[in-house]
Amino acid sequence: MIIVGEREINLVSWSESHFHQLYPLANNPKISMNLRDSYPQPYTIHDARHWIEHNQKFNPPQNFAIEFEGKLAGSIGSERGKDELRTNMELGFWVGEPFWGKGVATEAVKLYTKYIFEKFDIQRIYAQVYDFNGESMNVLEKAGFIPEAILKKAYIKRGRVGDIFQYVMIRDEA
Repeated sequence: MIIVGEREINLVSWSESHFHQLYPLANNPKISMNLRDSYPQPYTIHDARHWIEHNQKFNPPQNFAIEFEGKLAGSIGSERGKDELRTNMELGFWVGEPFWGKGVATEAVKLYTKYIFEKFDIQRIYAQVYDFNGESMNVLEKAGFIPEAILKKAYIKRGRVGDIFQYVMIRDEA
């Protein structure tokens, strides 16, 4: 599946064609620093294989490769809440360092959000951002997300306790 965006930014289902581009791009401590500890660091060829194979089972797809000018630029996806929280999806994304500052993440978040509200029966998409990651906060705000909460002292990363900023987009009632 391909979701076509502007300026040669597309969301593409993960496939074998991404394999050799994924692990060198994803193996960057500057990326893992902004993601949950479950994100592998170092990110190996085996991690890339596992991720691609994991995502080939979803229909409709829930996680996509972000491509810019035909090259793998990052990843975007979500996880649906369980039980009574099933009306929620938590958004996550990253863009490789060579693509920072080009508007790739903002366009990807806009495309992805539209897709999720069209394909899934959910009411809200939210994203959580560590207090030191102002760039991701800017991406979310430019994509139409609004600040919802600050979770005080909600994480510990590299020995530092900090706040999580939560952003949300609610399904239009129109």
